[in-house]
Amino acid sequence: MPAETLRAALVGIDGSGKSTVIRLLADGSSGDRAAVSCLRAHENPDGPLHRLSRHLDSLSRDADRLGAPELKLAVLYLQMCTFAVTERFFIGELGTRVVLSERHPVVDGLAYLPMYRDAIERVAGPDRPARLRRHLASLDPGDVGAARAWCERLGRRLGRTPDLATVAADLIRLVDLPDAERAHAFAGRLGVRLPDVVVHLDIDVAEARRRVRDRDRPAELHEHHAPLLRIRDGYDTALKSLESVRVHRIRADGASPAELAAEIDRLLTE
Repeated sequence: MPAETLRAALVGIDGSGKSTVIRLLADGSSGDRAAVSCLRAHENPDGPLHRLSRHLDSLSRDADRLGAPELKLAVLYLQMCTFAVTERFFIGELGTRVVLSERHPVVDGLAYLPMYRDAIERVAGPDRPARLRRHLASLDPGDVGAARAWCERLGRRLGRTPDLATVAADLIRLVDLPDAERAHAFAGRLGVRLPDVVVHLDIDVAEARRRVRDRDRPAELHEHHAPLLRIRDGYDTALKSLESVRVHRIRADGASPAELAAEIDRLLTE
C-alpha cells in the first residue's frame, strides 16, 4: 500500500450524525478520497463483499429481534473483518490516497466490547452456546451459511476458524488486557492497522437517544440510554489508549451536518 495513504475514521455513538456526515463527505470527495462504511460493505458503491455484507446485516437484525447479545457481537465482529478487504481494495486497486471510514473496527471494537461484556454476562449460563446454536438453526440458511463461510475464510488467516456460537466469549476476554496490548491484539484479530486520524463526534446521550427514536426503523440492542452511555465512556477510554493516533473531538449537538462535514474536511487537509 502506498506510504502516503491517509487512513481516517469518523466515530461516535449512534445518533451522533456519522451516517449523514459521511454521505456529505462522500458527495464532495475527489477521485483520490473515498468515504466508506466500516460495517456495511454493501453501502460502498465501488467496493467488494456486497453479498456477504447483506447477509451479515440480515443476521444483525435477527440478533436484535432475538435479544441475543452473543450473536450481535459475533456478527459485529464478522462485519468489522470485512473492513480490511475494503480498505485494501480502495487503496491497492483504486489508488485511493485518503480512506475516510464511518467507524473503525479497532476503535469501535474497543468502545463496544465493555458494553457487550456486561450484556452477555447478564444472560450467561452453561446453556447459552447451545441456545445460540438453536437460534442459528432457526434463521435464514443463506445468511448463516454466508457467515460460516466467512468464518472459514478468516480462519485461514487466523490459524483457527471462528465459531459463531463462541466467538463473542473469545472477544470479550480482550477487555482484560492492558490498554496498549488490547488495541494491537484487536487489530491483529481484525487484520487491520490503526487509523492515522480519528474524528470523534461527541454528543449528549439524551440527544443521541432522541435522534435514534426519530429513525424509521427498530432500535438495535445497543441503541438505548444505558448502552449508549456505556459506549460513550468506551470511546473515551479507547481513544485515550491510542497514543500513535491523532484524535480530534468535535461536539455534534449544536452543529449542522454541513458544518460538521466542513470542519472534518478542513482537518483532513491540514
